[in-house]
Amino acid sequence: MSFKENNLKISDLIEVVKKAGELLKSFYEKEIDVFEKDGVELVTRADLEVQNYLKKELTKIKSVSFIGEEEYVKAEISRLLEKNEIFWLVDPVDGTINFIRKIPWFAISVALMIGRDPVAGVIYNPVTEECFFGEAGKGAFVEKNGKIKRLKVSSTSEFKEALLCTSFPGKCKLIGFEKCVELFKEFNILTRGVRRFGATALDLAYVAWGKYDGFWEPFLKPWDCAGGILLVIEAGGKVTDFKGNPYHPFLENLVASNHKLHHHLIEVTSRWCENVD
Repeated sequence: MSFKENNLKISDLIEVVKKAGELLKSFYEKEIDVFEKDGVELVTRADLEVQNYLKKELTKIKSVSFIGEEEYVKAEISRLLEKNEIFWLVDPVDGTINFIRKIPWFAISVALMIGRDPVAGVIYNPVTEECFFGEAGKGAFVEKNGKIKRLKVSSTSEFKEALLCTSFPGKCKLIGFEKCVELFKEFNILTRGVRRFGATALDLAYVAWGKYDGFWEPFLKPWDCAGGILLVIEAGGKVTDFKGNPYHPFLENLVASNHKLHHHLIEVTSRWCENVD
């Protein structure tokens, strides 16, 4: 079942996300309250208010369940997956620490899911006004400065020339940061370099855009990556888990690439799994 078959228009979804972006940007331009959650993560009033806005407006577009980072129940997620239901999956602010520190690398990420599969996604940075969007089977695109361009992954085929990106989620602190740094060190040695900017949704969008050649991250949450993996696939890339198995957003460990380099990334990440398990 596609996005269109649900009688939905991607333009409607983009409009809602951009308006949520205006709200998020208004918070970005002033000081806001910051709270700690789960011992390692931060959340702000902006996260909560943007999520509430998205919940209200997205369920007008399609009246289905809504799963957001700042308000979710694991049992509800399990039910939706078991029944292969349609639902919204949302991260109101991916890159919260950047947002708090006034670093303009953060985004709203929205995906419409059917079970484990994203069928439409929008990722929007309200500061740079880069809007990434895609539909399953329809391609992926970026809108910037009023112009729309089709996304296509890079053509890099030599691993030593690859530019990769990653993030270190909060769980890395809990299991021991050295375990996550092992991958970072090895990929820096094997490639042209690795960037770590702190917003998974944008990292994946940039892989789809061909700016990066590949991405990996352990311990992901589904709202971090659902929209992004759709973009990578629709732009001609490949997405798997750390061992090269088929990936969906409810698995923890993700590798995304331009397809040509994927086996090189998997060779490294699969060894990491053996060391951590």
